[in-house]
Amino acid sequence: MKNVFDQLNEFANQMMTEVKKAADQGEAPAKKLVRHIRTTESDLKEIDRLLERQRTLLAELTQKQDEAKELADKRFAQVEIAKEAGEQELAERAAIESKHYGEQFRFFEELIVETKRELNQLEREALELKLKLEDLQNKRYEWMMRENVSNLKSKMNQVLEREPNATIKQEQHPFTTEEPESNEEEAPIAEDDIDARIADLERRFQK
Repeated sequence: MKNVFDQLNEFANQMMTEVKKAADQGEAPAKKLVRHIRTTESDLKEIDRLLERQRTLLAELTQKQDEAKELADKRFAQVEIAKEAGEQELAERAAIESKHYGEQFRFFEELIVETKRELNQLEREALELKLKLEDLQNKRYEWMMRENVSNLKSKMNQVLEREPNATIKQEQHPFTTEEPESNEEEAPIAEDDIDARIADLERRFQK
C-alpha cells in the first residue's frame, strides 16, 4: 500500500501533466495550477500535524523506556534485600517484576529505534514535498506571466483588427525635443534700397 508521500508525489506529477494539457487546449493553466497548489498545501499541513504527533509519541516512548529501566533496576535491587531478610516470596515477586520491566525496557528500546528511523525518513520525504510545492508555486508565476502576455497580445490584435491603420502616436519629451531648424534665409537687400544708398554717397562725394 502506498503511503501518503508516494500518493502526493504521484499527485504532483499528475498535476503538472494536467496543467500542460490545459495549456495546450487553450484553458487557463495558471488557475488550475493554483487549485492544485492549494490542495497540496492543505495536505502538507496535515502531514506536518501527523509528524508532530509522531514526535510526541516518540517522546512518550522514551519516557516509558526510562520508567521501565528505573523499575527493573529497583526491583532487581529489592530481590537481594528480600533474600537477605529471608522473605523468599517477596524476593520472587520482585524478581518477576524486575524481569517484566526489563522486557518492557527492551521492547521500548527496539520500538524507539524503529520509530526514529521512520520519523527521519518521513521528515526527509516531507521536506522534498515542500520543495516540490515551492517549485509549483514558482511555476505558477511562469504560467501567469505567459497568460498575461497571451491576453495582452490578443487585446492588441483586437484593436488592430478594429483599426487597421491605428498607430501609436509617439510624443517627444519637452526637455529632449530638438529645436526645429530654421529654413528662413536672410531677406536680400532690395535693389531699390542699394541704388538709393549709392546715390546718396555720390551726392556726398560731389559736395
